[in-house]
Amino acid sequence: MMNSRSTQLLIASALSIFLGLQFCHLTVLLQTSLIDTDATEYTVMSPAEINANERESKSELGDLNTTSGQPHRIKGTGKKSPRLPRYVASNYHSFEPLHWSLPKPSSTRYQTSEEFMADYISLKRNHNISLPWEQDKYKQDKVTLPRPIIGLNFPKSATTTMSKYFQCAGIISAHTSTLDGRIGICMMENHLADKPPMDGCSTRQNYTDPTEVKVEVVFDIGIEGPPCYYASLHNGGLENIAKHYPEGTIMLVTRNATKWFNSLERWNDMHHMLNFWGNRSICGFDGSLEGKGMEHWTDLYHSSDSKREYWIEFYEAHTQKIREFALAHLSLTYLEVELEHEKVAEQLERFTGVNQTCFKHCLPGQMSVSINCQNPRSP
Repeated sequence: MMNSRSTQLLIASALSIFLGLQFCHLTVLLQTSLIDTDATEYTVMSPAEINANERESKSELGDLNTTSGQPHRIKGTGKKSPRLPRYVASNYHSFEPLHWSLPKPSSTRYQTSEEFMADYISLKRNHNISLPWEQDKYKQDKVTLPRPIIGLNFPKSATTTMSKYFQCAGIISAHTSTLDGRIGICMMENHLADKPPMDGCSTRQNYTDPTEVKVEVVFDIGIEGPPCYYASLHNGGLENIAKHYPEGTIMLVTRNATKWFNSLERWNDMHHMLNFWGNRSICGFDGSLEGKGMEHWTDLYHSSDSKREYWIEFYEAHTQKIREFALAHLSLTYLEVELEHEKVAEQLERFTGVNQTCFKHCLPGQMSVSINCQNPRSP
């Protein structure tokens, strides 16, 4: 017979097991009722992570997927953050420089902007092609130029000034980037994929509200790399603009090439940019790439001790190439003005319909956080 002490231990043991089972069951019930099993955890990816696996798995630039980045949910809020930029340099771990070309000197190179525009307008008239600033349908618009307007200026050639100029006119202008990232990278990928240059990167947010709006004007569209791309330098870049925007506008603000280089020397980013331009593995603008006409640029680059003469001729040849392209593609509207011309504001108003008071010399502030725009000084 079991004594009372053993009976007590047996009862205590059974009770402990029973309570333990009940506690486990209760825990399961509480977890089921308190945890939302359908909840989803969202994280925000960095630009470099967007489609990174896909990019690294493809060796040909032409195979790159140019789909814009999509909005992501901010963890713990259920709210959508702005979509991440799709066209960012950090997506490129390696890049083979693209072929480029510039023409041999001709008389077109040495014309002033005013002289060239007179010849260009005369040629359009001879072909019975209307000038947009003389057409009624454009006179009623804020700007008397067909869209899109694509600025081909090099850095330190009024890219910021012109972007602000058209913004002052009341149309949407973008400088360097849109909501989808760098304009230059977007244009490069579209060029290689035979798509319209601004496809997938043509929107930005309004200054006064978060509404996305369509960009009508772009400036500072090049990128020194990597990847390195300038539509006006790389083979087929200008042709891609004309193919997809045959009635659009290309625009160039020129400078005296020596003054341009002097301005470049005072710019903090000069050595960074020119080092990339002259690097065989990044841009190859030193003539080191194989191709027609490269020998001239290779010899000139290596014979120029300070490289000053080289980049001055490079700048002038760039202007010549764009002029010759405009003459050969008259369905496009071409506009060129010289930044230092004493009547540049009046000329711009004549061609664009934008009041000349909108023209101001704009300089990026420290770290490009602010833009300082001032009325041009009287000659």
